[in-house]
Amino acid sequence: MKFITEYDLRARFNEQPFTDYIIEKNTRLTPGARQFLSDRRITILEDGADRSVKVQETDRKRIPEACQACEASDSKKDSLAIAKLLSDVEVLEAEFLVITSQIIETDIEIAGQMSKAGHEFGRIKTLLTDGEADLNISFEGCTGMDKDHFGKDLGNCFDITDFYIQSPNGKIIVQMNALRAKIRAMRISAAEALSADREEKRQEAVTEAVNQIINKLSQLICMAAGVKTCRRT
Repeated sequence: MKFITEYDLRARFNEQPFTDYIIEKNTRLTPGARQFLSDRRITILEDGADRSVKVQETDRKRIPEACQACEASDSKKDSLAIAKLLSDVEVLEAEFLVITSQIIETDIEIAGQMSKAGHEFGRIKTLLTDGEADLNISFEGCTGMDKDHFGKDLGNCFDITDFYIQSPNGKIIVQMNALRAKIRAMRISAAEALSADREEKRQEAVTEAVNQIINKLSQLICMAAGVKTCRRT
């Protein structure tokens, strides 16, 4: 069974706008894809049967062509913004993998947890394309974080300074800190893109998911630095 996502439909619609969509055999629409078609009043056909309410052609003709062009332009911008976010997420996934490969030589426990955290970006990509996904990141509470606030922006547990470069895990700590900063930048880009696309629920879900990864990374930085007591002020 092949699933057609909202991202697939956006890309096709931007190349060539359409008023009808036929669900082919052995394919299904994700909830996000179905909503995309519904929002644009696109007729959904399956086995030749009309599955939605379609705007009559006479009504469509009353819509000024300039307005239709504006809608198509806005849709294209939204699609490009999501495409860029997906590309940014893939870059972060790759960086997680690189850092994990380096950490495994010195601390296999931290490397294992880094690997699991990096895999959660796959769920974020699903959120960006379909609007639905469950983030099931591994988390154990500490004195600076608890389960109720794990999806919030908690900031850094402590500042990474030149001092840590000289520590045994200095190189790894600095790399993880840089990665954490990049993830925060991606979180802002995601909020801006989804806000422009009027996707408040999806924006909240993506923000919470990204915050969980950031906070997990903060915990791993503490482990690498040998911090036993939270330094959060």
